[in-house]
Amino acid sequence: MDVRIRPIRPEDKALLSWGLANLSEASVQRRFLSPKPCFTVGELRYLTEVDGHDHVALIAEDESGSLLAVGRFVRLAEDAAAAELAIAVADPFQGRGVGTLLGQRLADEAARQGVHRFTATMLSENRAAHALMAKLAGRLERRLSGRGTSEVSANLAA
Repeated sequence: MDVRIRPIRPEDKALLSWGLANLSEASVQRRFLSPKPCFTVGELRYLTEVDGHDHVALIAEDESGSLLAVGRFVRLAEDAAAAELAIAVADPFQGRGVGTLLGQRLADEAARQGVHRFTATMLSENRAAHALMAKLAGRLERRLSGRGTSEVSANLAA
């Protein structure tokens, strides 16, 4: 399968809405930590109208332009060398390396932008997300934060 990764664009609002509507309940729970039936207009603006420096978002597509995954990092206001990472992979493509490819591309871009650490709040049972963070990290720290979630911090590998 050919995977094309590109920056998100403002005109991707409908694509993101479609992607959320086609995620399973379990995938939505893993990504948003709660039910998320749809995006608001404001959320779609936030998710697609990014500055490419403090907020970087990428889309993975197949050769036909079908959405495979979306990933982003948002620089932390209190620490310019750190950013929160989030990735969602369409159910049929989970476990096929798309998330890893997107995560690596985001880590490369983060390094170019002066970000050296990714953070994420994730379900403690989300093994795939924990494994992805470990792949990206030179060093990984995990801390249980309650209600079945973990705070994860990954110093990006050089």
